[in-house]
Amino acid sequence: MRFTESLVYYEILILFVVISLAEFFTGLYKSGKWSQNEWYINIAGLFLSSTITRPISFLLTAYVLNYFFPDYYNVFESVPLWAAIIITCLLEDFTQYWWHRAAHTYTWLWKAHRVHHTAPEMSVFLTGRNSWLYLLLFPSRIVSTVLIFLGFGQAFIIGYFFKALIGISAHSSIRWDKPLYKIKWLHPVMWVVERTISTPATHHAHHAATDVDGIGVINGNYGNMFFIWDMLFGTGKITREFSEHIGLEDYHEEPWYVQLGYPLFKSKDHRSELSE
Repeated sequence: MRFTESLVYYEILILFVVISLAEFFTGLYKSGKWSQNEWYINIAGLFLSSTITRPISFLLTAYVLNYFFPDYYNVFESVPLWAAIIITCLLEDFTQYWWHRAAHTYTWLWKAHRVHHTAPEMSVFLTGRNSWLYLLLFPSRIVSTVLIFLGFGQAFIIGYFFKALIGISAHSSIRWDKPLYKIKWLHPVMWVVERTISTPATHHAHHAATDVDGIGVINGNYGNMFFIWDMLFGTGKITREFSEHIGLEDYHEEPWYVQLGYPLFKSKDHRSELSE
């Protein structure tokens, strides 16, 4: 099967729909916290992420590779699939860890990433909730395209599905890990799991509005697929607890097009970070 024949995006869409329905039937969207503007951000953000910025990034990178490095096309095609999957997942997610960490370090990039943290509750919709600038410059997409060009296409398809599965479930309001922490014989397993991949407990903490409760980790827990990066580079914190408050502590809601379109559009509210 060739990369272009993959149905992985349809599979991820089904996964997304199933989990979002589970969120709905467990009462997430009945809280009254999701304004019309928030839904505009969710829907437009998903469209911006999957339909606009991703194809642009892929096509531009592929064009450059084919033009300047045609001799390297499929050069690693003979690498065993199991090894290719490991290489692809580690390189792509490692890049995303540092990009995400940079977004919480540098002001200009934080403003492009900020909309990801303005959601009032955790939800699968947060996976596509970033501004056009953050998404268009997303280095892990460039790395992914390079890996596909070099012959890791099949490995990318498999790895990307598992990355989506982990990322979506970690952002979801469905706390699948919470009951597992209470099963005594699973303690050693969960100890390994929560230090290897992102779980709802570790990633919800990253989206907490405050860290004064000892649960929130505003500047940490950056891993998307793998939590091992946080453990290796000292940005991880594991509490197995869930913060009561998600979002930004000092948040004044701006229109959806400002949050997704900054700096092309700026807030008229001088209290907002996006007004400058």
